[in-house]
Amino acid sequence: MRIKLMVSEKRYSEIAKDLIAKGFEIDDAAELIMSEKNVYAERLIGRRGDEIFRLKTTEISHIESFSHDVIAHCGGTEYKITERLRRLEEILDPAEFIRISNSVIVSANHIKSIKPALGQKFVLTMSDGSKTDVTRTYYYIFKEFIGI
Repeated sequence: MRIKLMVSEKRYSEIAKDLIAKGFEIDDAAELIMSEKNVYAERLIGRRGDEIFRLKTTEISHIESFSHDVIAHCGGTEYKITERLRRLEEILDPAEFIRISNSVIVSANHIKSIKPALGQKFVLTMSDGSKTDVTRTYYYIFKEFIGI
C-alpha cells in the first residue's frame, strides 16, 4: 500500500522507517495521506518537467490555481503541485499563509508591498517581483490578517 507522509521533519524518517518495515511504500503521489494533528507541512512536492522537488514551504511566495493546474512560486521558479488549494489551506501554516482570492494563496513572509486599489482590493508585490490581487471577497480577512 502506498502512503504519503505529512509529518514534521523531526519524525519523518522515524515514521517512514517503521512504515516501510511493515510493508508500506512511501510515495508523495499516493492518494492515502498520513498526517500528524496540528502539524503543518514543512515541504510540498513540486514538479518541473521530469524532475521532482521537495519544496520548503518557507521558500514558497505564493500558490496559484489555473484550471486543473496548481503552481507554487519559489524565488521566480514555478513548480506544479498535485494538491488542490482547499487541501493546501488545511496543510499550510495559517500563521504564514493566507488565501487572497479563489485561485491564490500567499505567504505573508514574502509580501514585499501592499498597494490599495479601487473597489476594496489590494495589489500585492511578492518578493520575486510578481504581482497578485486580493479580491473583494478576501479584502477584510486579509486586512485583519496583516493588521492594517
